[in-house]
Amino acid sequence: MNTQPHNQPHVHLLALTLALAYLLVIVYASLQPLRGWRMPAAEVYGFLTAPWPPYITLADVLVNVAAYVPLGFMLALGLRIAMPPVVAVALALLLSVVMSIAMEAVQMFLPARIASNVDVLANGAGALIGALAAPLFLPSQRLGAQLGAWRNRVFVPGVVIDAGVVVAVLWVITQLNPLTQVFGTGHLRGTFDLPAYVFHTPSLLLSAEATVVMFNLLGIGLLLSTLLRAESRHGPVIAAVITAALGCKMLITVFLAKPQGAWAWMTPGVLLGFILGAIMLAGLLSLGQAARLALALLALLLALAAINLAPDNPYFSLPPQLASGRSSHFLSFSNILQALSELWPLIALGYLGAALWHTRTRSRAQPSALTL
Repeated sequence: MNTQPHNQPHVHLLALTLALAYLLVIVYASLQPLRGWRMPAAEVYGFLTAPWPPYITLADVLVNVAAYVPLGFMLALGLRIAMPPVVAVALALLLSVVMSIAMEAVQMFLPARIASNVDVLANGAGALIGALAAPLFLPSQRLGAQLGAWRNRVFVPGVVIDAGVVVAVLWVITQLNPLTQVFGTGHLRGTFDLPAYVFHTPSLLLSAEATVVMFNLLGIGLLLSTLLRAESRHGPVIAAVITAALGCKMLITVFLAKPQGAWAWMTPGVLLGFILGAIMLAGLLSLGQAARLALALLALLLALAAINLAPDNPYFSLPPQLASGRSSHFLSFSNILQALSELWPLIALGYLGAALWHTRTRSRAQPSALTL
């Protein structure tokens, strides 16, 4: 039974860690493409006093608001460990605005990006919304207490497990990236202009798709199994998370290709990968905690290698919303999702490595403990 007090320090420390991770995602997304750097023609911070740009739309503003809501939320929740709520909210807003100004200033050096004071205002508004919402989720508040009670019924207690739950949720969100296949996180070849190592053939493409899906399914399934309290929940929870991920992929496919393309992502290679991954996962769920963590880490490493060594799909066409360049709000949304999708395997591998080390360290004194 969880006997931690309502004001749990680990909640705030986890929030600060997640805020730092999200900052890295924002930096990565804001600096896309990572090439073409040049000295700006104008003064770097001149965009702050520029007139309202005519090309900004409501959708642009809403996307920039939404992008900074999580940052404001996590900063305010994390800073609450050392200061009153009002001060935590104000400091979270200040840090978010400073971050936004810094990113817009750096974009002045990228010809493909446009720095805008409207973006700074929208980012600040999003951070303020997130920061104001954060106190409602404190463990001492009713909503936070209810979420905490549900979390403790389903998952093993402890900050390590909290981090694992966040990693799993982020994996589901990565499936909204329209530029990769199902479960195709960590595709870095395009971002860093890496060459294709093998040429396309139908059989090789099928094998590559199956391999990527199989190892990712195995990795996320084993990761989830280490977070749950009861073994009886393994199957239903893993199935629910996989279904949610596929629902995200179907949602973005419908948005881009309309309803007739809702199942375009379900290729023979993807289906084969699902079957093989499910069979392997079912046989490995009975292993010990450390073994499942180690195998999850290995599976995600192999998946990362497979997605970057796989041949380019000659049948893939860039969605018109991205190819035209006219829908800047969708481009911004896509940049954030692409950054999260590319960075997720690194985040997951870091978590699995830390969790494995923690499990082995604690098992010497308390074999079944993965808690703090």
